[in-house]
Amino acid sequence: MRPTTDRVREYIFSCIGDSIRETKVLDLFAGTGSFGIEALSRGAQQATFVDISAKAIAILKSNLEKIRVEAPIHQMSAESFLRWSAKTNTAFDYVFCDPPYDSKLLQGILLKLQNDGLLSNDGTVIWESSSRMENPPIHGYDVERMKNLGDTKITFYRRTNGRE
Repeated sequence: MRPTTDRVREYIFSCIGDSIRETKVLDLFAGTGSFGIEALSRGAQQATFVDISAKAIAILKSNLEKIRVEAPIHQMSAESFLRWSAKTNTAFDYVFCDPPYDSKLLQGILLKLQNDGLLSNDGTVIWESSSRMENPPIHGYDVERMKNLGDTKITFYRRTNGRE
C-alpha cells in the first residue's frame, strides 16, 4: 500500500471545504480509508469504502471501529464494485480514487461513473496519480483543478452534466 500523505489530504479537503457536508462519498481503492474517514469527520452523510486487498480491509475495519463509525465496506475490485453498484441506484457526490500509480483506469472509471448514474449531477471525482501522468480530456467532465504535490498529482474532475 502507498498511503496518501497528510499534505495531499490537507490540500484536497481545503479545496472541498464545507461542500462535503451532507454528501455521499465513495472511497475507491480505499486502503486504510483515510479519504472516507476524513470526509465523515467533516460532515459527510455517508461514506462507502472499496478495496480489493484483504489486508487493507482489515486495517480499514479497525480504523472505523476505533472511531465508532459504521459504513459500507466492499472487498472487491473497483470495476466489480461499479458494475454491482450500477444496479443500486446510488449516486455519489464525491468519489475519491487513489489507484496504483501505474494503472490505466482513469477513463474507464470516469465514464462508468457517469454513464451508470453513479455520480450525482454536479459530482466530483478526485483522482490521485503520479505527477508524470498525462490527463486526457474525458467526455462529460471538466478538469476543475489540478495540482502537483511532489510525485503526486491531484486532479478534480467535475461532471459537466451536459454542459459542453
